[in-house]
Amino acid sequence: MFDLVIVESPNKTKKIQKFLGDSFKVTSSVGHFRDLPLRRMGVEAPNFVPDYEVSEDKKKVVSNLKKLIQQANMVYLATDLDREGEAIAWHLREVLKPKKYRRIKFNEITKKALTEAISKAGDIDMMLVAAQEARRVLDRIVGYTVSPLLTELSGAGVNLSAGRVQSAALLLLVEREQAITSFVSVDHYKLKVSFTWPGKQAVWTAEWQHKALQAAMGVEQTDLFTHASYLQSLADAIKGQPAFMVYKLDSREEDRKAPAPFTTSTLQQAASVKLGMDVDQTMKKAQALFEAGLITYHRTDSPNLSEESAQEIRAWLTGKGHALPAARNTWASKADAQEAHEAIRPTAIDITPSDFAPDSDEMKLYKLIWLRAVASQMVPAKFYATKALLLSAVKVKDHNLQFLAKGRVLLSPGWMALTPDDAVEDKDEGNEDDADKSLPDLQEQARLQCSEVQAVTTATKPPPRLTDASLTKLLESMGIGRPSTFASIVATLYKREYIRKEGRKLYATPLGIGVISILKGRFSFVSYDFTKMIEEALDQIATGKASYLAVVGYQHQVLTGEVDKIKADPSISATVAEQKSEMFGDQVSCPICKSGVLRRRATSSGAFWGCTKYPSCTASCNDIKARGKPPVPDLSTIRTKEASAENGAPKPERIISEVNCPKCKKKKMSLRPGPKGPFWGCLGYPSCKGTAPDDGGRPLIAAPQAI
Repeated sequence: MFDLVIVESPNKTKKIQKFLGDSFKVTSSVGHFRDLPLRRMGVEAPNFVPDYEVSEDKKKVVSNLKKLIQQANMVYLATDLDREGEAIAWHLREVLKPKKYRRIKFNEITKKALTEAISKAGDIDMMLVAAQEARRVLDRIVGYTVSPLLTELSGAGVNLSAGRVQSAALLLLVEREQAITSFVSVDHYKLKVSFTWPGKQAVWTAEWQHKALQAAMGVEQTDLFTHASYLQSLADAIKGQPAFMVYKLDSREEDRKAPAPFTTSTLQQAASVKLGMDVDQTMKKAQALFEAGLITYHRTDSPNLSEESAQEIRAWLTGKGHALPAARNTWASKADAQEAHEAIRPTAIDITPSDFAPDSDEMKLYKLIWLRAVASQMVPAKFYATKALLLSAVKVKDHNLQFLAKGRVLLSPGWMALTPDDAVEDKDEGNEDDADKSLPDLQEQARLQCSEVQAVTTATKPPPRLTDASLTKLLESMGIGRPSTFASIVATLYKREYIRKEGRKLYATPLGIGVISILKGRFSFVSYDFTKMIEEALDQIATGKASYLAVVGYQHQVLTGEVDKIKADPSISATVAEQKSEMFGDQVSCPICKSGVLRRRATSSGAFWGCTKYPSCTASCNDIKARGKPPVPDLSTIRTKEASAENGAPKPERIISEVNCPKCKKKKMSLRPGPKGPFWGCLGYPSCKGTAPDDGGRPLIAAPQAI
């Protein structure tokens, strides 16, 4: 007999087993194993009791778990410590029905953390389960109610989708796309004067403060000065009277506090800015680091370290000769922070980034996490900042023109000695360069002569395109979804072809813009405030301040009323028809079923066109992409799955090679059809993507390739 520990990921089991010893047996649920049905709603008013089903591919996993439970003294449900993990623990209890069980939670995979978790084992938090269940049910109700209606309204034969959080995120991208498209640039002007630096081959500059003149003249104060000829007349006047006086000096020391350790959101932003990773990549690499026992749990809203881990970092810093603040650095948590566990940090601070080869993405991410956690407990960087207000000898209506010079000098680097900037800050967003620049030693009332007068023409720029980092930041600040769900939100938008990516920049596609034009103003969930309100309601369920039934019932009631209103509106079809060609382009009807249309599908090995009525219609054809022209379907290659398969006749026998794959050296190869003729592919696909040309029924191993 043994004590059974069930975790979510099989990648954790060996490490946890090593720490717990032979009296325990560690196994996994392999993630989610039970969910709402695939082909139907699975939940109905008025009680909204979900009809869960064990996934087909997890039935064997559940069967094995049931056998292990029969042999166990105690079952420890050790799923992840967020709401989703709590729900999986509840599903395990409901399906496996262990006689004795306890819920354990740990923030890191270390012997100490595991031992402590077992000693503090408790029960499942049903309020967290209810909050997660409400999220899942709300997403299902919105998706399964609105998506078919959206598809029907489009009349394009293409399956479209809408989602409670997905559509609000798409709205952000579409509105940014529209703001960029409609942007009209405005020329505006700045006036700068330069002064020689005494004793140096250098100059320093000051910039005209046009608002001071506008205030003196009693006219509207504007952020931009757009009168080129007037500014040029001032420049000419200053050239004739280059005298200035230092009117006022403001000098002070400024501290720049160390940035907080990473939360899920800030880690996603930093990985995008510094490493070019998208949100999905970041979460997968962080998951791998967590499972390897290198970092703490990576789904967290908390910006603070535990007292113990902060002291460990402070001790390490002391040993390296770094100055420490009087007490550990802490930060205020967001008002809507969900989880109580600490920020993301290394499990052992003495495992430094230099201990690993720097070429893997996991280690690059570990370095970001390690630097951020250590820097968070260091002293602030100190600067000496100076502002000098200068008065020109040139007067307008008895008002001396005012110019402002700014300087900043680094006195002591503090945390910036370890990492010179905040990894979350995206310089592509148009942030001003805050590199240090100094001013000479100035005295009030001092007289100066400018050496150069420069009229600078600048044009306003459109709002910057969103990136993974800036989209994540916006979603979090607006309360749309949760950082742990951002990866799946963005992945869905890509999958539906509502957005695309060029470099790091995100673009809303015509299809995405059209979907929002149909939904916006007709459904409340396509609204930032409503989406945030529902997120807050889910938080209230998690803390026992609201009930599952009240929140789900309210959303269902609102949604039902909106659907009924749209169905009763005869003008909606005409409105949607105006968007159709822009959304879908020129559509080609399926020549096989006559009711669907052919839509281009991209794969790892190329593209093909398939019928939108799949799987009822299996028509497909090759892709033609001529230089300078949009891709079109090659109707001469139209085909369907073999009629013999539909009639129940046996499928053609698979042809297997005698030799192993030249890439992995382990698996055999099989003969497969391809757009350019038959080829041989590894049986280990997709783990191995080895291929070889066909040479008369045999793979030509002398010329392997990888697709």
